[in-house]
Amino acid sequence: MSATEAVIGAADHYARAELVTLAVAGASPVLLDRRRVELIDKGLPSAPYHHEALSLDIDTAIDLVDRVRRSVAKHASAAISTLLATYRAQVLILPSSPYDSLPDSLEEILNSRRLTLAADGMLYREALAEAAAELGMEVRRYPRKTDPTALAAQAMGVEVAEVNSLIAQFGREAGTPWRKDHKMAAAAALSVLGHRKGRG
Repeated sequence: MSATEAVIGAADHYARAELVTLAVAGASPVLLDRRRVELIDKGLPSAPYHHEALSLDIDTAIDLVDRVRRSVAKHASAAISTLLATYRAQVLILPSSPYDSLPDSLEEILNSRRLTLAADGMLYREALAEAAAELGMEVRRYPRKTDPTALAAQAMGVEVAEVNSLIAQFGREAGTPWRKDHKMAAAAALSVLGHRKGRG
């Protein structure tokens, strides 16, 4: 696998996401890119399901959520497209959502506290996944509430401490900020690269 064949790890956080792009050069994983991407136009609410839509009549709420969804889809597609213009990324990996999909009916979502709490996070995560798939990438998931560092260690056949050391090295190369989201995205990407290296 050449250094131009990359894996993007994503950590979404409502109106933005951290994208960490890794590859294997020779026999070693390398950091290619670390960036924050904004996923919604300014002036639109970042959590419409859990806040604004609950206080609106249903027709107005539908219009608002549709506008937010279109904006998020546009930003997600632009973010992935920009990365693909530079790196030959084949895989996007990100956490699983709590539900495979949301009901088509906004009224049904708003009538369920569990769905309403999940919907805003899913809005951004699924937009990234859909954008990557539409651009020809393979989309992979890792289970929610699972530490991707452990998955990376298993895939690479090393101890978790070695993965943490490698991720810390990426952090030094990237510079600040290098927070939990970046580390999780990097670990998720390593879990894919480890498997690919093992097959290669």
